[in-house]
Amino acid sequence: MRTQAEKRSSRLGALVVDDEPLARDELRFLLEQCGVEVLGEARNAKEALARFDELSPQVTFVDLRMPGPDGITLAESLRAKNPNAAVVVVSAHDDGAIRGFEAGVVDYLLKPVRLSRLQKTLDRLTGLEPPAEPELGESEPLERLAVRRKGGYVVVELEAIVYFEVKDELVWAVTATDRFALDLTLAALEQRLDPQVFFRTHRGVMVRLDRIKALEPTGSGTYEVVLDHPDEPRVPLARERARVLRTRIPFTG
Repeated sequence: MRTQAEKRSSRLGALVVDDEPLARDELRFLLEQCGVEVLGEARNAKEALARFDELSPQVTFVDLRMPGPDGITLAESLRAKNPNAAVVVVSAHDDGAIRGFEAGVVDYLLKPVRLSRLQKTLDRLTGLEPPAEPELGESEPLERLAVRRKGGYVVVELEAIVYFEVKDELVWAVTATDRFALDLTLAALEQRLDPQVFFRTHRGVMVRLDRIKALEPTGSGTYEVVLDHPDEPRVPLARERARVLRTRIPFTG
């Protein structure tokens, strides 16, 4: 027997556009869980425009950042072809949301996409939910992250991550034994993490609170955070963040 969610969404046919094969596979899986028929896939805007003409999907899901024209530019092109085209932007970054809604997209989903959040989008398309608003930061805290590894992705439990840092213009997740590059900005990641678990010590560092081992003075009136990690890394603690940290961890003396 089909679920109510499947019954609500079964009439929709979708086109999925993303330059990452694993990202396309994940979104296809979620859409099929909701009863949506994935009519086809595309790797970039050029392929998407051709497949859109060929397949006439009811909704097109586009990645924000792709080689060539980005997802919002693609959305504008699709709506120029068909003013009624329903386009949903899917991205690991929240900085394109306002631009996306100005371009007329139906919704803007943050990666990793949750099934319940995707169903809300589908309900909007079928008239069961009111139109979307740019409600950034509404997602539930993450429990796992998809991180880059050898041309693909692996899933890492948040419990294993000691800290995040910005280095070489990338955000890195550091565990006790490894480090992984992420497709998220630190600001976007902070919005998706539980503030009772992770704490931004500095503009380029975020640590797991229960992995703070010690605070060491630097000699200039500030501190470094020593982390519970085999290498005992020291990360900076901004002066204004030190005051906030005192509300999270009780200090004596």
